[in-house]
Amino acid sequence: MTGTNPEILGFLGLGVMGSAECHNLLRKSGHPVVVFDPKPDNLGPLVAAGATAAGSAGEVAAAADIVFLSLPGGPEVSSVLYDTGGILDSARPGTLVVDLSTTPVGIARAAHERLAQRQCGFLDAPVARTRKAAIAGTLAIMAGGTAADFARAEPLLRTMGTDVTHCGPAGAGALLKLVNNTVVFETVVALAEAVTLARRSGLVADEVLFDVLGGGSAGSFALENHGRSALLPDVHPTGIFPAAYMRKDIGYTLDVAAELGVELPAATLAHSLLDRLCDEGFADNYHTAVVRLLDKAGS
Repeated sequence: MTGTNPEILGFLGLGVMGSAECHNLLRKSGHPVVVFDPKPDNLGPLVAAGATAAGSAGEVAAAADIVFLSLPGGPEVSSVLYDTGGILDSARPGTLVVDLSTTPVGIARAAHERLAQRQCGFLDAPVARTRKAAIAGTLAIMAGGTAADFARAEPLLRTMGTDVTHCGPAGAGALLKLVNNTVVFETVVALAEAVTLARRSGLVADEVLFDVLGGGSAGSFALENHGRSALLPDVHPTGIFPAAYMRKDIGYTLDVAAELGVELPAATLAHSLLDRLCDEGFADNYHTAVVRLLDKAGS
């Protein structure tokens, strides 16, 4: 920040989650926001809301004091950071990059090191919860990095989320997001098994199943959000957290486990189910479509 002028914010990646996150940042922060997305159609709504469009990731990095990333995964984050003309080439000393994406722990830790060599900061700060939460600004955000960088970013993160936690050093946020998604999908698999068994029995109506589980010790966020919204009506749309993304994230979890010499049998099974689900043509569908595998297996 120079004098009384607010820091300029940058935002890269205006997809399903990023567009909602950026809208909240623009609306609540009081800072000017410069945006870029490789799909021009994604820029229009943000520009209409008051953001300034840039022509590349490098232009955003050159203009902004704090740059937020909301990208599909590790390869895209690495490309935006390190490709010629990208953030590492264009950012000024003192720039802070905040990665809201779900990124492998190794890529997050390397980004901290490489940006520090250019006197820039980095937070791995992935988000959890749904598109609806992104729109409402009620995401959970888990950040890894230095206390100083977190303190600088925290007020801005709170425009997007209600539960914002500094989890530890570089890579801590990335690790906890992978753990979160792994637990979520393992729970979705358990719910898919329960609903398949109940339907085949003919003894219990779907609504009764979910009411009893939700009111008992099996109640959970996954049951109320993924279960009631998708498994109960057996509707698994495209355009929200697809099976291919969940497969990627659990794959990242298994990579960390392999590096640490930890066996994760449930996560390994979950990943194999996602492989099958994608092979069956459901890669773009909501990951709750895993119930279709169980239903088919029992046909």
